[in-house]
Amino acid sequence: MGELKTREDVHALIAGLTLLGTGGGGRPEQGLDALLPHVESGRRLAWVDVGSLPDDAWVCSVFGMGSIAPSKPLTAVERRQLGYPAEWVVAKPMVRAVQELQAYVGRRIDAIVPFELGAGNTSSPMDAAVRLGAAIVDGDCAGRAIPELCQTTAAIAGLPFAPGAIADPWGNVLVVKETASDLVTERIGKLISIATKLPDVKAPCAHAGFLMRGRDLKMITVRGGISRALAVGRAIHAARARSTDPAAAAAGALDGWVLFRGRIARKEWESRDGYMLGTTTVEGEGRDAGRTLRVWFKNENHVTWLDERPWVHSPDLIMLLDAETGTPYTNTLLAEGARVGVVGARADDKLRTPAALALLAPRHYGYDLDWIPIEHLMGGR
Repeated sequence: MGELKTREDVHALIAGLTLLGTGGGGRPEQGLDALLPHVESGRRLAWVDVGSLPDDAWVCSVFGMGSIAPSKPLTAVERRQLGYPAEWVVAKPMVRAVQELQAYVGRRIDAIVPFELGAGNTSSPMDAAVRLGAAIVDGDCAGRAIPELCQTTAAIAGLPFAPGAIADPWGNVLVVKETASDLVTERIGKLISIATKLPDVKAPCAHAGFLMRGRDLKMITVRGGISRALAVGRAIHAARARSTDPAAAAAGALDGWVLFRGRIARKEWESRDGYMLGTTTVEGEGRDAGRTLRVWFKNENHVTWLDERPWVHSPDLIMLLDAETGTPYTNTLLAEGARVGVVGARADDKLRTPAALALLAPRHYGYDLDWIPIEHLMGGR
């Protein structure tokens, strides 16, 4: 269905994935490092529609887990004192995780589906698939980035993560045979990620799991995510080349809305329990002068207030990008003083079922607020 052929294609895809990561989903440079070597060496980097997979194909999802909060890496001496190697010893933990899962279950993985959309958590599965000779599925289990494993369409459908495998660059490898629930799986994974990221927040805590057959994947996949990300990335780059409005271009490519324009007045955050949590305050400019938008995030953006009144909420997408260059922001990189456009888009219907909303709407995050579909708030479409 699609293929990356040039460096420009890769940069456009990573821009689109960063935007659709809704503030999380991994680092843009991680995505470039994962995909550019394939294009530059002439290896084919293509993806297929989930409908083309045989019903009996074996498929898994792979992803990195952990807080996106910035932190200073430990020195080589400090790492050794804590029992870690001075440098990474596993170059591709995501590949290792899939290999360990294959070895444990005694089956070859025919295809890999990204866990979510994001610069790191889509590109790294694509890289792993190429290196393992597996198909890359044009879709994912969320249609955006999400902070918790239980929020995936796979988990909502009752498909368990376990058996699964976890690997990191320090040489730690774990096989997860079974867990009490998806909520417990999430907690276990986050605790492991804290150990992985203590020496270096950039160290990936790679998970491979949600083993399923092709027929199951066809039911739970949010289709077309990679193609959608490439299209919106190209729209942003085209707007930059024409010196036109990148926020409007992104909104148009996503059939969404420019929600707000302004300057980041404050970003308050903390790293807790394997997540980056906080609130971004945007003071309006232009048509939004005199107004204020607050955005609460748990890795990704989930709850907003416009002039202190509840507004757009997860599962609908809330995305920030630079008002001039169109560069999408993760919450790690977003800084006070930045001038931004805030773009909103409709979540996929699979994230709007009662079961999904119980895990993705504001009450799941502790806010006693009703979710109202973004198209109702914005007057149509």
